[in-house]
Amino acid sequence: MTKALHRLAPCVLASLSLLPARAFADTPAPARTPPPQIEHIVTTAFCARLHDRVRPAVAMILQNDGSIAKSKPLFKKYARGVLGAQDPASAQYSNGAPPPDSVYATSPETNMALQQMSYLVSPIAQNVLAAEKLLTDDEYLKPTGNPDGDKKLAQIKDQLLQTIAFQSASLDLINGWVTTQQMGQLQHAGEEYIASISNGTDLSKPLIQQSPGPLQDPNAPGLSQNPYNVDPAAIPGLSVGFNPLSRIVDGIGWLQTETTKRENTAATTITAALQGCNK
Repeated sequence: MTKALHRLAPCVLASLSLLPARAFADTPAPARTPPPQIEHIVTTAFCARLHDRVRPAVAMILQNDGSIAKSKPLFKKYARGVLGAQDPASAQYSNGAPPPDSVYATSPETNMALQQMSYLVSPIAQNVLAAEKLLTDDEYLKPTGNPDGDKKLAQIKDQLLQTIAFQSASLDLINGWVTTQQMGQLQHAGEEYIASISNGTDLSKPLIQQSPGPLQDPNAPGLSQNPYNVDPAAIPGLSVGFNPLSRIVDGIGWLQTETTKRENTAATTITAALQGCNK
């Protein structure tokens, strides 16, 4: 019996050698993992400056455009609230104020419009500060090694700073109106009780005269000084002192138009500069 098995063994091995290789495999062999693809991005200092500095500054400017545009409907909402605060049966407002004084003309609609306008101030101011920093810090002004690129970056910086200057003027109008109305409400709150508590004392004048501190510059507000400044008194229709609500709305519209003109000029310059980076 043993000898018979020994005789069959070569035959079995010979027949197995004729079977395809896949007959021995229970599962297919795993596919080989391809080697990782290593990509190198080569850029110039000029193109990197456009990507890291100019692009976020432009995004903030465009975001400010949207915030400033929201102010005009709110001004109109405030005007409707002023009319709602007037007593139709009287020549005065429902709280006793004469019609020309919009500071006294408070109603739920004026309060809501004023609050919504105040929400626009901080985002616009923060974008102005951040965009100016991106365009004026040492990292932006550092030479790129390409004189032509340095000239283009300086041109873009000037054009965008001019755009930001007009947005800052719009911010001045919005924030000025909000602050004036809020301080007016605070100043005149409770005047109906003065007669009962004054005991003959004239409370129309402050008891303590405030003066600026010796280290305080009254001409240096919280925002940084942009080399391009728009004088609010030069805005058509506006003058130093009190300005009707309609003139402020018209002034914001004029500033939006001037801002768009400078944005279009900057967009042309930036688009031409980016074409050299896409090659």
